[in-house]
Formats: sequence, C-alpha cells, structure tokens
Amino acid sequence: MLFDFRYVFGIPLIASRRYAQTVAAFSVGLTGLPDFQLTPATSLDRMAPRLGFKAIRIERHPEFNKHYCLRGDEDFQIGALFTNQLIDRLASLDRRAEYSIEKGGDWLIVYRHGVLARPASIADFWNFAEQLAELFVPQQSARF
Repeated sequence: MLFDFRYVFGIPLIASRRYAQTVAAFSVGLTGLPDFQLTPATSLDRMAPRLGFKAIRIERHPEFNKHYCLRGDEDFQIGALFTNQLIDRLASLDRRAEYSIEKGGDWLIVYRHGVLARPASIADFWNFAEQLAELFVPQQSARF
C-alpha cells in the first residue's frame, strides 16, 4: 500500500505543528519479526538514553547509534534482528539515514518524516521503500 499520511502534533490552536508524509506499507503477516521503530537520530534522540528514555543501542556498531534511534519492547529480539550484515546493508542503501522503518502488527512501514513524494517520484519512492523493507522481510515472506 502507498498513501499520504497527515497529522497534527501538539495542542490544537495553541502550539501545534502539521506534518505530511508519503508512506509505503508492506503486509508482513506471521514472520516472527518483532515490533520496532527505527528513525533517523536527532540530537535529542542521542541524549535520550542518558536522560533515562528507552532506546536500543547496538553496542557492536557505534556508528549505527549515531545515525539511527531504535526503539521497541523486545530488546533482545530486536537486537538480534539488527545483525552487522543488516546494519551494513541499511547503511549502504540509506546513506544519509533519512528514512524511518517501523514494524507493528502485520505491517512494516517505510517513510521520510514530513516528506511527501511528488507525483513524478512516487515510483522511485516505492522502489526504494521496497528495497528497505526487503532488508527485514525477504520478498517471498511478505506481500509486496
């Protein structure tokens, strides 16, 4: 599925910000893949663990922690999913760490926060999102 998602963050009419982004959603069904949220790391995300906020750090790959923020409830399973091979392939595809990838329930979604794909670039966005999704779920396991 491919769709544009719009939402408002904050207190309406006082202090809120509107966001819109194009999202690619892939049905992953019963793959055993744990739910997680992988987002580009902001300076606040890099400080969050020091302030007691939960984030999963991949100690064997410190560069990954500089570029991405990884969250989820199943620390051990998520840590095992993010192998050196997966991290290296992710880094080679998403060189600037711009994309977010989330797995929740039967869906894996890929997007760039606050970025709408222009009509002329939708096919490119979809193809790239599919490559990122295939890092986590081989195509034969998912319905792409």
